[in-house]
Amino acid sequence: MADQPQLSADYTPPAGAFEGRVILVTGATGGIGEAVCRRLAEAKATVVLLDKDLKALEGLYDRIVAEGGPEPAIYPMNLEGASFDHYPEVAQRIREGLGRLDGLLHAAAVLGKPAPVDHYDVEAWYRTLQVNLNAAFMLTRACLPLLRASDRGAVVLTSDASGRAGEAYGGAYAVANAGLEGLMRVLAAELAETTSICVNSLDPGTVATRLHAEAYPWDNPFELTQPGQVAGAFIRLLGPDGRDCHGQALTVAPSPKGEG
Repeated sequence: MADQPQLSADYTPPAGAFEGRVILVTGATGGIGEAVCRRLAEAKATVVLLDKDLKALEGLYDRIVAEGGPEPAIYPMNLEGASFDHYPEVAQRIREGLGRLDGLLHAAAVLGKPAPVDHYDVEAWYRTLQVNLNAAFMLTRACLPLLRASDRGAVVLTSDASGRAGEAYGGAYAVANAGLEGLMRVLAAELAETTSICVNSLDPGTVATRLHAEAYPWDNPFELTQPGQVAGAFIRLLGPDGRDCHGQALTVAPSPKGEG
């Protein structure tokens, strides 16, 4: 696999870059999702927090408010069980409550257990494809009218090297990420000449998240990159400094360990 373009995670947005902007983040209470949400709020964005765990959403809401950010919006939603009709409802609620949408970050994911295809659990396959790929497609589709109305919309798909290289035993997670890469390229090509929306995928590398711990419990999380160390690269793609990136499969060049 050819080397992917890298984005530095050592990034702070310029003053006012996110003031008045509305950003929707799925998987908002996960490690990377929360780190990005809090950084966005620190930069004065209004963040729409979408995740399945209401208690965790309320805790993140409280932390953002305590840290002085704009009041976020909470949207409890289980992507695994959501029907086709639920996704337009998300966009409609954002339109009615906030009046705009400037960015969409897909950070929600399930990993499942690494296994060869001939032994892969069929239910786990469907569940993983639904959360990681189908939900990203349906939510992006529903939100496109709002994003088109923004003067600088952005869609960022959180990806993984397994989807770009076709790693053995990657199973549904790798296949879903390969699908996300395809969705990114198709959408970027369709929007390139007609909108201001920038679409990219971003691989944060191996990060100490709950997702990683469930699949690789033997890894020491303190020896891995922390979520806060990669958040800056996502922030860059969602803001004005990300305008030079479109249709790119990017990777994060993380900050030195101990930061973030």
